[in-house]
Amino acid sequence: MSVDSVLVVGATGTQGGAVARHLLERGVEVHALTRSPDGEAATDLSEAGAAVVEGDLDDRERLETLVSAVDGVYCVTTWDEGIETEIERGTRTAEVAADAGVDLFVFSSVTGARDSGVDVFESKGEIEAAIADLDVSATVVRPAYFMQNLEREREAVLDGTLSIPLERGNALQMVDVDDIGAMVATAFANPNAYAGETIELASDELTLEGIGARMADVLDLDLTVEHVSVADYRDAAGDRYGDMYRYLNDEGAASITDLRATHDVDFSRLETYLERAWP
Repeated sequence: MSVDSVLVVGATGTQGGAVARHLLERGVEVHALTRSPDGEAATDLSEAGAAVVEGDLDDRERLETLVSAVDGVYCVTTWDEGIETEIERGTRTAEVAADAGVDLFVFSSVTGARDSGVDVFESKGEIEAAIADLDVSATVVRPAYFMQNLEREREAVLDGTLSIPLERGNALQMVDVDDIGAMVATAFANPNAYAGETIELASDELTLEGIGARMADVLDLDLTVEHVSVADYRDAAGDRYGDMYRYLNDEGAASITDLRATHDVDFSRLETYLERAWP
């Protein structure tokens, strides 16, 4: 049994968009939830075959109507409007999915959702805990650092320097957002197998020197890497981002070897992502 129709929360965002695309490729009926149905991302999804639906996670009645029309729900939340608001929205969405008896609810959390000391990671852990208390078939994916985050360094990289708050010798676990979409679509294709699973998700793990070497090779440029200490980064960016990189400098939570062996997903190495996204 597979899930034939899915409400994708955050469909016009990076993760939700990847999920929507992979579901559409599998022939799943996608209901793309957005607050901006006339936006470019929503238009692109509509042209790709998704049914774009307007709504937001603060309107429980509207959410109930939308969830009643599908067999599954994918939810990703953000902390842009505050941590408590994020927790309320994620919990509300899960409650509505449980009340509707969906075949599968998939929540996109984050590595470090538990015991990381990073407030915007722990907020997703609070949502995970709420999901666990509900009578709902659910899967949680915990993505590592997005390869797409390297886009922030594009200008500096093309000028010959890569600088990340990664201490010498520490390896960073990373995932291509497209792989998140593929993993979630695989779960919806196999809901019985994935119900109750929590998946730490990463597809590559490299030191700063390793990241630089692969970027230099793919982009055919001379690249110098510069280590920034977490302490210096904290001074520049603030405690929240300092806490994030303190955690990311620790040993990663995902077993990449096991992921590749267990799931029917063609996980991307960093160079695969770069070849596709950094032409």
